[in-house]
Amino acid sequence: MATTSLTTAWSILTELDTRSLRELVQAPFPVAIISREQGDRQWLADALRTDPITATSTPLSPQVTLYPLPLDKNSRLRAAQSRLAFFPIAAGRQDLGLEERAIAELLNLNAHLPIVVVQIRPGAGKEFHTPMLNVWMGALEVVVDQEEDEPFGPEFVPTLKSLAPEQEIQLGYHFPALRPILARQLVRQTSMTNATYSAATGLTEIVPALLVPGNVADFVVLTKNQALMAYKIALLMGNDIGMQEMFGELAGVLGGGFLWRETARRLVGFIPGWGVIPKVAVAYAGTYIIGEAVYYWYAYHEQMTAEQMRVIYAKAVVEGRQKAAEILDKLKHSRKEKSKRRLSLPKPSLRRKKERSGDASADDAN
Repeated sequence: MATTSLTTAWSILTELDTRSLRELVQAPFPVAIISREQGDRQWLADALRTDPITATSTPLSPQVTLYPLPLDKNSRLRAAQSRLAFFPIAAGRQDLGLEERAIAELLNLNAHLPIVVVQIRPGAGKEFHTPMLNVWMGALEVVVDQEEDEPFGPEFVPTLKSLAPEQEIQLGYHFPALRPILARQLVRQTSMTNATYSAATGLTEIVPALLVPGNVADFVVLTKNQALMAYKIALLMGNDIGMQEMFGELAGVLGGGFLWRETARRLVGFIPGWGVIPKVAVAYAGTYIIGEAVYYWYAYHEQMTAEQMRVIYAKAVVEGRQKAAEILDKLKHSRKEKSKRRLSLPKPSLRRKKERSGDASADDAN
């Protein structure tokens, strides 16, 4: 079964066109770090290039440029063409006029430039904080705690994703500090996507005639989603490689994951009475364990142990069952609403027809 599963998976993977994904990490992604204090901009640059897993610092991406304030004309023009601009500022500074003017000048040159004011506040994770300014004209403010091992967790990454949607791969590729958060978010997102798809198709597979074709289609769709997830993780973890090269690296790593997923998929799909929830849970957990295995490989450059995989998979199945119940409730509610809307459509009026019929009889009588 494992050989068949991996062979089928490989044939599916070779059909995927991932050139556009690889081009993302090869394309220019200029980032500006701008501040009046050299220490502030250097801290942010160093923090972003530090791998939180190994605590080692990689060379700063050539796409990142540090600018002192005030900006001269040439620096202003270059910074305005960035994909992201950061203004790191130590908490407690009172005079922020220089930063405000620089932000206004950059937005005047490029109204769509995403700008993040990074308030560097030691101990911020243990206390409430107030913004430096209630309104940064066209910029968003986040707070990072330089005393934390991973300062970019709850606030920084969501802000970046809101300003630069669909750019997780580039952010992870250039900034090692963001990789664990971005990779795990991608794993959960893909797990939910596969679970939702499985739930939607599972509701139709109650009809026995649709059981086998539906499961085959599920396998293709789920595997494609998992493959794309794995490739995105490989890229955002700093690897400029092709899909086939990645699969060659991960064949041994993912063998167990594909085997478990295939075994569980067949059991759930073909044993009557198991219902939709186990199938959705398996789709979620199978995707989750593959994502975690890929992330672990690129983070630590070693394969998960069988015991680690069993523990993660068991937890993911429990979480998958909870997600399955939530997804199915939403799907059923949505279908009920659609059914109600269909039933509430105005019915053709027979009264008008009767009136017309009466008029026609009167005409005949005349």
